[in-house]
Amino acid sequence: MAQLVTVEGLKQVEKTLRDVTPRQSRNIMRRLVVRIAASVRDDVRKAARSVVKRRTGNLFKAIRSKREKGRPDIFEASVIVHLKKDGSPRAPHWHFIEFGTVKQSARPFIAPTVIQWQAKMPQVYREEFGQQLERELAKREKRR
Repeated sequence: MAQLVTVEGLKQVEKTLRDVTPRQSRNIMRRLVVRIAASVRDDVRKAARSVVKRRTGNLFKAIRSKREKGRPDIFEASVIVHLKKDGSPRAPHWHFIEFGTVKQSARPFIAPTVIQWQAKMPQVYREEFGQQLERELAKREKRR
């Protein structure tokens, strides 16, 4: 079950991006989205470690963040349970843990993490944006 988290608004961020060149603002936003996805991935892995009793490592290796290709003005990154190169599942049991079975109760680790991140997303977004903007402005100053 995919869940989409969208952050909109943040007027200060939008205003600042208009002051920076379009190319730089695209780079900032792309890096920002990818870094946040990586942080969410790390939290999902940590939650999975607290839920899973038998540890082969397959589930933790399968949880990955991935930058999605989209339109030039929309930046997307996903946290997915990855498949092997041949298309077979690396951790086919993840949904049994997340949603439960007839004989096993649900032990969710993805949904609680997503709910947690929805609450703190605007604050993290602002902090990460500030770091990325400073980095981009420092690059700009070096070129001068």
